[in-house]
Amino acid sequence: MFKTKFKKGFKKVGNGARIVAQGDALDMRWFGRHFFLIAFSVMTIIAIIATRFEHQTSEATIRSLRKDIARQETFLHEQQSRYMTLTRESAMIHLVDSLHLGLEISTQMPQTLQYNLAPGQRR
Repeated sequence: MFKTKFKKGFKKVGNGARIVAQGDALDMRWFGRHFFLIAFSVMTIIAIIATRFEHQTSEATIRSLRKDIARQETFLHEQQSRYMTLTRESAMIHLVDSLHLGLEISTQMPQTLQYNLAPGQRR
């Protein structure tokens, strides 16, 4: 009894696969009756895909521009720092010269002195 039910079920599955493979599951009348629903669904899916693509490319552009802005701001701060350093040095040189103090400003960078303490000594 089990074998006969199994064979009948297998024949039904085989018929279902044949129907789908040959295109008999959905005929032209079904597509004709549901044309507007199918067209609306396809257009909606295409619109969603296009919107997601547009959003992702916009996000990539924004990320790229933010990186460029950060680089330019860093460059601007470096230039401002360099300008202010030169301005302070030239102002100091001008002040020393105007007061006729006879001082010279060294072109050599300041040096840091380090010393080693013997074990057990404090500063």
